[in-house]
Amino acid sequence: MKKKEKRKIKEKQQAVHLAEKGRKKVVRHNTAVNQEKHRLDWQPLTPDTDGLVADRRIMPRDEQDRREANVAVVQQAFVADFDDGRWQELADETPFLLGKVMEVSRGLCRAEVQGKVIVCDIRGTLIAEGSGFTNVVAVSDRVLVRPLADDRGLVEEVLPRRSGLARADSFYTHLKQIIAANVDQLLIVASWREPHIWFQLIDEYLIGAARNNLQATICVNKVDLAANLAEVETAVIPYVQLGYSLLYTSAVTGEGLAALRGYLLGKTTVLAGLSGVGKSSLLTAVEPTLDLRTQTISLKRQEGRHTTSQAIMLPFADAGYVVDTPGIRDMGLIGLDPDELITYYPDLADVVGQCRFHNCTHAHEPGCAMKEAVAHGRITDWRHKNYVKLYQKLLEG
Repeated sequence: MKKKEKRKIKEKQQAVHLAEKGRKKVVRHNTAVNQEKHRLDWQPLTPDTDGLVADRRIMPRDEQDRREANVAVVQQAFVADFDDGRWQELADETPFLLGKVMEVSRGLCRAEVQGKVIVCDIRGTLIAEGSGFTNVVAVSDRVLVRPLADDRGLVEEVLPRRSGLARADSFYTHLKQIIAANVDQLLIVASWREPHIWFQLIDEYLIGAARNNLQATICVNKVDLAANLAEVETAVIPYVQLGYSLLYTSAVTGEGLAALRGYLLGKTTVLAGLSGVGKSSLLTAVEPTLDLRTQTISLKRQEGRHTTSQAIMLPFADAGYVVDTPGIRDMGLIGLDPDELITYYPDLADVVGQCRFHNCTHAHEPGCAMKEAVAHGRITDWRHKNYVKLYQKLLEG
């Protein structure tokens, strides 16, 4: 064979290899093979010689229908009127028990079933493939559980969700990860300093809450590091003017802890914020029995060290639940069209359409009405900058 022909064949093989390498991966979870990597206290049901769990080895004839049904549950819009009563009615129609997911690991979860928290394997047909999500079971999901021996269970089905919180997956960025389902409210925790308050991230969280029909409250923590409380209150006036509720707290001085406790009682609340802003410290301060891990800030990088590695649902004072999350980002912008962003900035929306150029990005163009409004004090400078940054982020995909 001539060298030229060999070179062409080699180039063709390399092109095929690169194409395969660049193809988006399909996410498929919950196989017994992967479960050996789990925490020791979460050991799965014993696989057989083929690496399969006995409960899964024989696929029912209606497996495809089951898979499609569960993918549909994950894909569906949230059903706001679902509650414990309706979930229980669905469970009563089956031979299974109603469970509430408290913590999730890959292929396993802890679920509260009849007042007791047990480790549950997740049926292999509950796959994330085709759902648009990397996980099919999330914290606070209501699930149907088949009781097994030795205080174990098997999650057979995920019930419809009434609300939820999602973010872009860290590795498969074209997919989403459900952080928590069936929650009542979102508490956005930011620290005044160490690390410094990040208004852009607060804006992203507020957008995420609005898009998921969640009531959001902003908690500015570590106010003891401010010169005085008035300094903090002045900085967040734009949020007050937009009608958002704010809490000012300090685990050191006790400032605002009574108000925070009242806010959490009787609700299922997701805490969102960067690591190091003091979420775990606040929870421990208002409910000492939680005894959550805390760590100090790295002075070198001025960023919080991760103390929570995954979302976990914790009973709060026998009258509610809190979902503590790791430092999360990219929560509010998933799937948002750039031109829709302005609807989440009502304080800026009044001047849109008044610029010299119809396609003004409000960043650098002359005759920009939004920049003029900032110059005259009608729009807060950092709100304008946040909008421009997020708009550009959406354009870049």
